[in-house]
Amino acid sequence: MKEVNTKLRHNRFVLQRHSPEGKTTMRREVLLLAGFDFRHFTHLYRTKQGNTYYFCYDYGYLLLEDDKVLIVNWQPYMQ
Repeated sequence: MKEVNTKLRHNRFVLQRHSPEGKTTMRREVLLLAGFDFRHFTHLYRTKQGNTYYFCYDYGYLLLEDDKVLIVNWQPYMQ
């Protein structure tokens, strides 16, 4: 349990560091090089359009085409 939580906290830190303003698009490789583990996330958010955001606590990401990732902050409308 402790090991998983450590990975989740690291993932959140990486997302926060790369998106301090809350919305950033970048290459997936940048997150991988920073030690991000795409297998670990706390919860999902699915939009009405069918997109799935993966969250690590209050920071999330959406996998885009061309190996890009959109990083976002949790918003109240995502309840």
